[in-house]
Amino acid sequence: MFKKILVIPNSDDPNQPVVSRALLCADAATDVEVFDAVYEPLLEGYLGNKEIYERLRNRVLRERRDRVQALAKVFTDAGYGASATALWDHPLDRVVAREAASKHADLVVTAPMQSHVGGLSHSDWQLVLTCPAPVLLVKSDGAPKYRHIVAAVDPFHAHAKPADLDSLILSYAKRLQALTGAGLTVLHCFTPMGYFGADLGGSSIPRDTEVQDRQHALHDLLRAAGVDGRAARLVAGAPHAVLDEMIERGEADLIVMGALARGRLAHLLVGSTAERVLHRSNVDVFVVKPPTIET
Repeated sequence: MFKKILVIPNSDDPNQPVVSRALLCADAATDVEVFDAVYEPLLEGYLGNKEIYERLRNRVLRERRDRVQALAKVFTDAGYGASATALWDHPLDRVVAREAASKHADLVVTAPMQSHVGGLSHSDWQLVLTCPAPVLLVKSDGAPKYRHIVAAVDPFHAHAKPADLDSLILSYAKRLQALTGAGLTVLHCFTPMGYFGADLGGSSIPRDTEVQDRQHALHDLLRAAGVDGRAARLVAGAPHAVLDEMIERGEADLIVMGALARGRLAHLLVGSTAERVLHRSNVDVFVVKPPTIET
């Protein structure tokens, strides 16, 4: 399933949500690395003289290594291969992305890095955009097991989304379903042409042919991915609004979705649906990106 999981803790608690979720995603062949980076500008030196604070820096780093080693023991006690790494470096999002690339991680499990009113911090966005591996952003308390996985796809490739991104989303959703035993819904949301005016659709109600075309495309996508067609769900509406409603009804506790960097400010912006879901949802989000992020 996942060969290398990079776990980014946000406390010393062995029962913290990222540890619980990483345990759900691991199997007998998984190697887990608990990783953290520490940095304190005040200990960098005085007037360019780094040596005067070297002992303090080393002590702080040793303490952080001891903490991540204690968390790695949670995984070894559970029967998984595990290691611990702590570095003196910053910013955390770049350090994590670099570690994921160098260790060939195929999953990063993290919680929002900083408390940020209204959603994720800049560091969280940067990690989602730059990390070469999928990111499981743990926004829940991590207590219950996943029961309802929702994979958000778009077989019509709206907004110039790469065609193979849906295949990646479904591949990871199938892995997570196999690991957790949760149910799987493959969701495709669309806006009916009639919504934009009578000259385009004549009505805000989806036309039969439009719905049928989308149903066929969705079922073709599931068939190609080896997913039971009964998992398909076609809904007229904005994806973020539909997902919000599913979360409220208890029909989604893990969302698997794609994210794209767009335009000249690609280092700051991702697709609007991903932005809204990542900001507003209170459930875990598994973010998949195409092999090459758009710029």
